[in-house]
Amino acid sequence: MTAFLINKYTTPVYKINSTVLIKSESKGQLSDEMAMMSGFSTPDMQNFENQVILLKTESQILQTLEQLDFNVSYFSRKNIDIEEYSADNIFDAINAFLFSTGQHGTYEFYSEKPFKVILDPTQPQLIDVEFHIKKGENGELRLVAKGEDLVVHSFLKDEDVDEVHDFDLNEKLELGKVIVGKNFGFSLESLRPDFLQLVDENDFFFVIRDNKRMIEDFKEIDVSYAAKGASIANMSTTGTCLEKSIAFLNKLMEVWIQNGLDQKNLIANNTISFIDQQLYGLGDTLGRVGAKLQRFRTSNKVVMPTVQVEAAYTRLQEIDAELLKLEMQASYFKRLKGYLNKREDYNNLISPASVGLEQTVLSEYITQLATVRSSLFQYKGKEKLNNPYLEKLERQEGTLLATLYENINSQQEYISHQQSVLNKQKTSISREQNLLPGKEQQFMSIKRNFDLTNNLYTMLLEKRVEAQIQKASNLPDNEIIERAYFEEIIEPKTALIFQLGILFGVLLPALFIFLKEFFNNKIQTKDDIEEITSVPIIGNIALSKKDGGVLTQMYPRDPITEAFRAMRTRMDYFKNGSDKQTILVTSSTAGEGKSFCAVNIAGILALAGRKTILLGFDLRKPQIGGYLNISDELGVTSYLIGSNNLDEVIHTTEYKNLDCIVSGPLPPNPAELIDSKQTRILFEELEKRYDCIVIDTSPVGIVTDALLLTPYANTNIFVVRHQFTHKSFLDHNMKMLGEAKINNLGLILNGIKTPRYGYGYSYVYGYSLNNEYINN
Repeated sequence: MTAFLINKYTTPVYKINSTVLIKSESKGQLSDEMAMMSGFSTPDMQNFENQVILLKTESQILQTLEQLDFNVSYFSRKNIDIEEYSADNIFDAINAFLFSTGQHGTYEFYSEKPFKVILDPTQPQLIDVEFHIKKGENGELRLVAKGEDLVVHSFLKDEDVDEVHDFDLNEKLELGKVIVGKNFGFSLESLRPDFLQLVDENDFFFVIRDNKRMIEDFKEIDVSYAAKGASIANMSTTGTCLEKSIAFLNKLMEVWIQNGLDQKNLIANNTISFIDQQLYGLGDTLGRVGAKLQRFRTSNKVVMPTVQVEAAYTRLQEIDAELLKLEMQASYFKRLKGYLNKREDYNNLISPASVGLEQTVLSEYITQLATVRSSLFQYKGKEKLNNPYLEKLERQEGTLLATLYENINSQQEYISHQQSVLNKQKTSISREQNLLPGKEQQFMSIKRNFDLTNNLYTMLLEKRVEAQIQKASNLPDNEIIERAYFEEIIEPKTALIFQLGILFGVLLPALFIFLKEFFNNKIQTKDDIEEITSVPIIGNIALSKKDGGVLTQMYPRDPITEAFRAMRTRMDYFKNGSDKQTILVTSSTAGEGKSFCAVNIAGILALAGRKTILLGFDLRKPQIGGYLNISDELGVTSYLIGSNNLDEVIHTTEYKNLDCIVSGPLPPNPAELIDSKQTRILFEELEKRYDCIVIDTSPVGIVTDALLLTPYANTNIFVVRHQFTHKSFLDHNMKMLGEAKINNLGLILNGIKTPRYGYGYSYVYGYSLNNEYINN
C-alpha cells in the first residue's frame, strides 16, 4: 500500500535528452582579396569542458529564460469532496481516493493550460505566491492567496522593489478583466469552454516568478560525449513539467548556437556599422564637391590643365589620400585604445582592415581578446569564485592586453612620423602651385577634393561588400542533431518502489519478530521454562476475558474450568495417599495471577466435593477478599494477634464446600506473625476441619513470607505468567527454592494469550446438565 501511494502521489521527475554536434572551426574558402576579416571568426572552444562551463553559466540560462514565457507557472491539484461520501458509501470514497484516474499530486501545465494569466508590466508583482482560483458560495469565481515575508518584483525595472510581511487576498474574479492590487496586477482568460466545470473538480492556481529566481530551477544540465573521441554530445536536463523542460532545452540549444554565431559575426557587424557611418558623411561631401566642380567648369569654361599642373595635382591627390588614410588609422587606434582601457565585453571592436591596416598579427590578437573577454563576461559578478578556467581566462586577457598596447603604441608613432613627412611634401608642392594662374589653381583644388572623396567612398563600398560576404560565410560551431525529447521518468522509480515495498513488506515484519524474540527476556513458551528448571508444569491456564470471582464455580463447563480440573488431577499426585492436602500458591512478583489461581484452585477442589478453605496469607497486598466479596476487617491477622478466635474469622462463601479466611488488617510485621506459634496452631486446627487448605501467600521473589509457610504445605505451586514473568526472576527463584529443599513443587503457566503456547480447549463433550444442578 505504501509503495502504491508513493507512486500515485509523488510528482514525476522527467529526464529530457537531446543531441548536438560540436564542430571544429573551419574558415570560409575566400580569395585573399576578400579575406579582410580573416582571423576574426570565433575559434572552436579549446576543449569540451569549456563548452560545458559556458553552457551552464547563469547569463546563458538567463538569456534563454528571457526568450521563454515561464514567468507564470500553472498548476492543479485534484479535488476529492469528502463531504459527499458517508458511511453508506464509504467504499465509493475509498475507490475515489485510491483508484481514480489521473495524477493526484500537484500537476504543472504548460501548453495545455486551461487558463492564461496576462501580467500588467506597469504593475509590480508578488513573487512565489500561490494564487488559487475558487468557486464562491454563489458560484462566482474568486481569487484566493495567502503568504508571509513575500518579495515584490518589478518586471519593468527588472528588480525587487518591496517586501510584504503578511498577504491575504480573497476577491471576486472576472475572466478577461484586469484585477489590480497594491502589489499585483494581471488579467485571467479562460482557454477552455468547460473551465468553470473544471474549477469544481480541480484546485487551479498559478505562481509568478522572475527570470533570475528561476535560474536555480534550470541549472541541472548534463553534457557528455555520446562516444569517446566523437564530436557528438548528449545534452540532458530534468524537470517536473515535461513540456516546459523540453521547451527550455530546445531554446537553450538555440541560444547557445546563436551566441556562437553572433560571436563570430560580432567584429564583422561592427565593421559594417563603422563603414556605414563613414559612407553617410562622405556621401554628402561627395555630392557637394561634385556639384561645386561642375559649376566651376561651366562658369569658367575650364577644360584640361597643363601637363605641369596635372603632375602636381596627381601628387597632391596621392598625398591627401595617404594623409586621410593615416588620419583614419590614427582615429581607429585611439578608439581601440579607449575600448581596451574600459575592459568591457569589446562588442564594438572593428576590423583593422576597414581602415586599410593589413595587420594579420594585430587582427589575430584582437580576435583572441574578443573571444576571451566574451567568455569572461559570462562570469560577471562571480569573479571571487575559485574557478581554474576563470583564472586561466584572466591570465590570457592580461597577456593579450599587454601585447596589444605595445603594438598600438608602435603603430601610433609610425603614423605620426608619416603624417609629418607627407605634410612637408604637400607644403612644398602647394608652394609651387601658387605660381600657376588663379583659375587653374582653383580648378585643380576642387577637382582634387572631389577625386579624393570619390576614391575614399569607393574604397569603403568595397570594404563593406567584403565584410558582408565574410559574415554570410560564417557558420555556427555547433549544430542540433536531435531536438529535445522525453527519455524516461527518473522519479518515482515505480518498479523499484514496488520491489522494495514487497521486500520490506516481508523483511520488516520478519525482522521485527526476530528482534522481538531475540531481545525478549520474558517467558514466551513452555520451552523457555524447561530451559530454566526441571520442575514440572502441572497447569496451563489460558487468558480469560470473563469478569468475576471464582470462575471455576461460576462457569463449570468453561474451558478455563477444564484447565483447573486437569491441574486438580495432577495435584492429587502430590498427596502421597493422604486424605488431606495443603496447597501453597506463590510467584516471582506481583501481577502474575497468583491470587487468581489460588481462588480458582480452591473453587475447583470445592466443586469436586472436597471441603476446602482458602487462606489469605498475603499480608502485604491482599487480593482474595475482592474475588469473594468479603471484607478484610476480620482475617488471618486478627486470629494471629489473638483479637478473634478461629470461628469468628472463618467466612462461609456462597459456594458449596468453600470457606475462606481473608488476610485481615495489614500488620506492621507480617513475617513475624507468620513465623509465630499461633500459625502452627491455626494449621493444626484447620486440618481437623477441612479436606483441603489453599494458601495465597506473598511472592517468594520479593519477601520470605512464602518460605515461612512451606513447612505447613504438602503441595507447592509456583505461578508463571506468559509474556510477563522475567526469565532471570524465574531462574533466581527456582534456584532459591531448590536450595531451600522445597518438595512437591509444580509450576502453573498462567495467562496464555495464544493457542500455540498452551493446549487450548474446545469444550463440547459432556453430559447435559439441568438448570437445577447448575444453580446448585
